[in-house]
Amino acid sequence: MWPLTVYEIPMTKVEKLERTVSSYIKKWLGLPRCLSNIGLYGHGALELPVSSLTEEYKCTKVRLNMTLTESQDGMIQAAAPRLATGRKWMPSEAVQQAKSALRHGDIVGQVQHGRGGFGLGTSRPTWHKATSTQRRKLVVSQVRHQEEADRCAKAVSQSKQGQWTSWENLEHRKLTWKDLWEMEGRQISFIIRATYDVLPTPKNLHQWFGEDPSCALCQTPATLRHILTGCKTSLSQGRYTWRHNQVLRQLAITLEGRRTTNNALPPPMPRHSKTTPFVRAGQPPAKPSARVEATLLDTARDWRMQVDLEQRLIFPPEIITTNLRPDLVLWSTSQKLLFIVELTVPWEAAVGEAYERKRLKYSDIAAEAEQRAGVPRCSRSRSGVEVLLQRPQPSFLRGWECEDRPSDKPSNQCQRLPNEAAAGYGSRERTPTGLLNDQIRGKSRGGHTWDARRRR
Repeated sequence: MWPLTVYEIPMTKVEKLERTVSSYIKKWLGLPRCLSNIGLYGHGALELPVSSLTEEYKCTKVRLNMTLTESQDGMIQAAAPRLATGRKWMPSEAVQQAKSALRHGDIVGQVQHGRGGFGLGTSRPTWHKATSTQRRKLVVSQVRHQEEADRCAKAVSQSKQGQWTSWENLEHRKLTWKDLWEMEGRQISFIIRATYDVLPTPKNLHQWFGEDPSCALCQTPATLRHILTGCKTSLSQGRYTWRHNQVLRQLAITLEGRRTTNNALPPPMPRHSKTTPFVRAGQPPAKPSARVEATLLDTARDWRMQVDLEQRLIFPPEIITTNLRPDLVLWSTSQKLLFIVELTVPWEAAVGEAYERKRLKYSDIAAEAEQRAGVPRCSRSRSGVEVLLQRPQPSFLRGWECEDRPSDKPSNQCQRLPNEAAAGYGSRERTPTGLLNDQIRGKSRGGHTWDARRRR
């Protein structure tokens, strides 16, 4: 970026260079030319570890402008040259707009996001209290924020590649360079094209080349949504069931390993109240020990688990009698804790609807478990319902310490599934790419517990 910083290069030339760079990136990733640059440089549903040349050019020019015009040396301030970037965009105007937005942000104050209370969000330095270095960083970040806002506004106007703007209850996925090097080339291409609906589905082929748009199984227009979640013939033939079982199997393998390891540990020690460490005069304070995050399984050593795969799952009779068959049941008799895991792989826009459907399906079981308040041979009982459906699956697995270990991540195990398993249309969920995509996007959900604690 140094040549773009010190030389007078117009904005039009930089945009031309970016188009050339984008074409080579698409060729390297195996992406079609019709994919918008928003999919490459945007921070929407899928973020790639590449940045826009135009955005970096604007940030460098803005940084240089503020370094010269706000220098502590009065001679440099007086002799600051006008940066020539063409008539399309000027850094001085961008700096003024960013400063106005930051001053307005100071007037508005700290805006609270999510369900947390006041003051629980991330704080940022205010403009009127920031130092010169902090102000320069704030202006540069504001320029990046404006670039991302322009990309999002453009994505909303795209009916096909901008469908991700209407997706809710999905965690943002960010790929790193390590992820790209570990994945196969066709896997990366499949994830990106499936996210922005530029796969060669019959419907897209009809739009591009005029081919027959009907589904080969049911003669319905074969859009990406129809192929992945809406084909009744695929449902009757067990294609969606196969996909569901593959994801569930990897999830069960991970949880079984964590359960076995946890049950082999010594009994948990009782928790003591937090004390204040005092330091004697003249002695250095003791270094704090590494904080160990508590998991949901640390409270007991008698966890048992059943999975609805090869054998028909029968709900544990010591807990409740029901004909419902959840995908996975994990319970502890000593602590009277129960987790019901129900996995579903819906279309991204229907994640909220699928969550409500699954929650209502097992609400009666949760209510009856509350009434029974425990299992036999337990003198102490705690009642309540814990719903682990507020966030997608990465947070659900994080509560069992199954997310941050590379060897235990179900997504990594799904990558090793044979590519030959992608039969039929080769849909995103019938391939290792699709299983990984669904695992990260959090299309599996967790259930209930007797413990009255609530996780957010």
